[in-house]
Amino acid sequence: MRPPLVLTIAGSDSDGASGIQADLKTFTALGAYGASAVSMISAVNTHGLHGIHYLPGDVVRSQIDAVAEDLWIDATKIGALGSAAVVEAVADAVRAHRDRLGRIILDPVMVGSDGAALISAEGARALRETLVPLVDVLIPNMAEAAQLLGRPVATSIDEMRGQALALQALGPRIVLITGGRLVDDDAVDVLVHPGGTDLLRAERIPGRKVRGAGSTLSAAIAAQLARIEEFDRAGELGEIGEKGSDDDMATIVASAREFLASAIENAEEWKVSRRTRGGYGPLNHLITLDKS
Repeated sequence: MRPPLVLTIAGSDSDGASGIQADLKTFTALGAYGASAVSMISAVNTHGLHGIHYLPGDVVRSQIDAVAEDLWIDATKIGALGSAAVVEAVADAVRAHRDRLGRIILDPVMVGSDGAALISAEGARALRETLVPLVDVLIPNMAEAAQLLGRPVATSIDEMRGQALALQALGPRIVLITGGRLVDDDAVDVLVHPGGTDLLRAERIPGRKVRGAGSTLSAAIAAQLARIEEFDRAGELGEIGEKGSDDDMATIVASAREFLASAIENAEEWKVSRRTRGGYGPLNHLITLDKS
């Protein structure tokens, strides 16, 4: 017996709002065990990025090797990598341990919430050419999808669908473009998979500036996929569907979006910053814990 296990390969954010910190909290909240490989270290708080330290590629690779050689991994979530050397090291590790990493989910973090660049131009190119073709699920936001394709940011759902299909043609079976920045009454995500295309709508949460939403969403999807693997090991059927087939992804994404929305809404009154104005608010990843 063991819990569903997710490996996150991402940056460490000092304020705990995003990156590995958000991933591990999300895994725990959704009943999964989290392991990690740190790709870079960000000095960041609710008011912005103060600095980034990029780790050498071999240091990142050694962490992945150590975990993959020992732990039973059901899903792997990849987030911010920062440099071409780290992207290539992670891609090499994925190829070396492909049968031990479970479903691989890539959140291609390129730009922070405050607009700061989080990956070099060479790193972005390496991401597209070496890592995107290796993953099962790709989850860019609209700006990241456009950057990966070398196109303008989509301005309509039809353009989002076209970009999702173009990204799917690069190798991932499943592509989810999140549409939080699309001007519309609702937040619209476009999901493409071998079975077709789904539009996922949710009511936009007004007035909240938050950081860590992308990390939390992709981590929640990874945790759901890991839980499906657990059901398969037990010879049972989970509520999400048998073996987490591609057709179930709309249900998985919808569930992850519900967790994200609740984490945002239930942090509305939280004040973690000493400053009284401005900055990005936190997410409440504790929402599934028993508060009695």
